[in-house]
Amino acid sequence: MPYSTPPFSPTISLEPFTLSIPDNDLDELKTLIRLSRLPKKTYENTHAEEKGFGVGREWLEGTKKYWLEGYDWRKQESRINSQPAFITTVTNSDGLEYKIHFAALFSKRKDAIPIILSHGWPGAFIEFLGLMEVVRSKYSEEELPYHLIFPSTPGYLFSSPPPLDREFSVRDVAYLYDQLMKGLGFGDGYMAQGGDVGSHITNELGRSHNTCKAIHLNMRVFQSPPEGTPESSQPWGIPEFLTRMQKFGYNLEHATRPSTIGLVLGSNPISLLCWIGEKFVEWSDETPPLDTILTFISLYWFCDTFPSSIFSYRYGFGSQRHVQSAEKEYQNTPTGYSYFPKEIVPTPVHFVKTAHNLVWSREHKAGGHFAALEVPETLLDDVEDFVKQVWPEVSK
Repeated sequence: MPYSTPPFSPTISLEPFTLSIPDNDLDELKTLIRLSRLPKKTYENTHAEEKGFGVGREWLEGTKKYWLEGYDWRKQESRINSQPAFITTVTNSDGLEYKIHFAALFSKRKDAIPIILSHGWPGAFIEFLGLMEVVRSKYSEEELPYHLIFPSTPGYLFSSPPPLDREFSVRDVAYLYDQLMKGLGFGDGYMAQGGDVGSHITNELGRSHNTCKAIHLNMRVFQSPPEGTPESSQPWGIPEFLTRMQKFGYNLEHATRPSTIGLVLGSNPISLLCWIGEKFVEWSDETPPLDTILTFISLYWFCDTFPSSIFSYRYGFGSQRHVQSAEKEYQNTPTGYSYFPKEIVPTPVHFVKTAHNLVWSREHKAGGHFAALEVPETLLDDVEDFVKQVWPEVSK
């Protein structure tokens, strides 16, 4: 397959990966969807959209019908398989082995710049499918100026879940990703990009691993205005990004009751549709097509991903929040930042400057939380402009 040959001899084993969900799993999912009842009508679920109460019953009823009668999983599976993907094994600092799944677009150019792109929640590596398609339409395998790596975060889809007998955090993920990039032959240096949970992974790569030379973010969270900003005297004041953040209490459920919410959503596909579908509808500037939303949810269901995907929330909002205090330290790694106005926490550029060595930024008038999914051309343009500016300096 084009774009599938690493430029150097990897020191880790690479097994080509093809997604193939068994027919029995598809049949079981349809049976569960069909047998899942829709709750009775209430004031809240019949006025959900206009009142901001969450998922509406009418939307759920129509989406359930489409999932059963109109949605074509095999078509989506074929699109996913059109991009090269692999499974490898990397070892953490304690010598424990983890399987890491990733998609990749490798260039034939030996001087191509390695970039690892990390997804968030409730996302997956398929957030970047549109960006991969844009890249392939823009560059041939011989011309591509980058090696692009799109891993599935541990706990998501086909990567190993966090261990059962110890804590596991973003720091662990960053260590594994650094090992992945070195194992692929990029030990002389690479760049990293991410949004949502992926932004925390990317931050940690830049903070703790010298091989990560620069980072680009499309989300940066501050729970209150940082020192050095005009808003710092109003710690819970008027800024739009704080007002919007207060509407998303889901993170406290993930952080404080991860077992309960994991068991609830892992046991019923309609429950999973409500919880995750709501995020794609509300967090996007323009709601993605139902096919896109249902592909994410179907993958989460087939891989039983939800319960193991929310481990990072305890480090931001729950019982382990003190452990990730390094997030508050100044980020010395050269940073680029793309501002999208419909982000769930639309953090102003001048906030980011207080915490990062910000060398590049751009503010957009459209785009939401799922930037790679919603506006892949725009995000690619930003990453390319940032790379052109920073790589000649950091790669010396």
